[in-house]
Amino acid sequence: MAGSRTIIGGLALLCAASGLGLGCGSQFELPPQPPPGRIPEPGTYNLWTVWPVSAPGDLAVYGLYLFLIEEQSRVTAYYSTRLAPEPVPMVSDFEGLEAPARIALAKRDSLFVVVADSVQMQVKIYYWLGGEPLYSFHDSLWQRFSGLAADAQLHIYVADAERDTVQAYDRWGRRLRVVTDYGTGFGYVIDPHGLAHNGEMLLVTDTGKNMIQRLEPDTSNVSALPGAIGEEEDLLLAPQDVASDRYGEYIYVADTGQHRVLKFQTTGAFQDTVYSETKIALDPPIRNPRFLTSEDAVQFYDETLGAWVDFRTVYVSDPEQERVVLFKLASQ
Repeated sequence: MAGSRTIIGGLALLCAASGLGLGCGSQFELPPQPPPGRIPEPGTYNLWTVWPVSAPGDLAVYGLYLFLIEEQSRVTAYYSTRLAPEPVPMVSDFEGLEAPARIALAKRDSLFVVVADSVQMQVKIYYWLGGEPLYSFHDSLWQRFSGLAADAQLHIYVADAERDTVQAYDRWGRRLRVVTDYGTGFGYVIDPHGLAHNGEMLLVTDTGKNMIQRLEPDTSNVSALPGAIGEEEDLLLAPQDVASDRYGEYIYVADTGQHRVLKFQTTGAFQDTVYSETKIALDPPIRNPRFLTSEDAVQFYDETLGAWVDFRTVYVSDPEQERVVLFKLASQ
């Protein structure tokens, strides 16, 4: 296996730069999807493999390693590029967890695994090889963990859907600021769920308003870009999770109420349907997707081609069918 490629810096944030010629917040319709059984065209996503996993929950990936909450009781590390789930033997148990609810990764001098435990109402930070937590913290304001993210400075972001807030903390658990709280306008949220930090902005799944907010993480209630993904009527329905690629170019959305996974440019322009029942024949189909993650910076050796190839994959946790489904971007 090859290591991760060098991260390409910078975000393409100008609406005029979008290849689809769509401005931020403009009206558009998703293109028609191919009938079931049709092989996806190059440049779009295809079903790659299905992992049988017992009661999978939230998940996060970095390079060759995918970290997955299982049975609401433990976190397991798997090799991210295998056809079947294969635990990473060098990663030991993540100790001290009772009911992990959300997970996030932070890459600093090393890779850190951040876990929100819904019984202890604590956030725990681990070295990626597992073992005892390096440290943990609690905030008496928390009522329910509905989203979790971390950035390269180990700032930690916690979504609490009961309180309609997203709060930022430093690595020691000291409150930094309210990133967003209840409100109907852009920059404000109702029933926030999944979070992701793409290196520049905090992505917040605004479930109550059927949209993805792109927020400035260092201020309160300020949009990083005009509008929101999903402000177009009926585009998203009760989304539950959001993810970003490592380069900060794309945003992946679990469109939970419409049983889809969609891909957007950071500008908000629609890019692709990763999964829908009419695009990919999966039996049984994914219903109400709630957890996803993505990795665009891995290469692996394809024995059929006899060459190293890019492995650009979206991972969707499907607890109802006890599986994790992997969708791979087809080569151009």
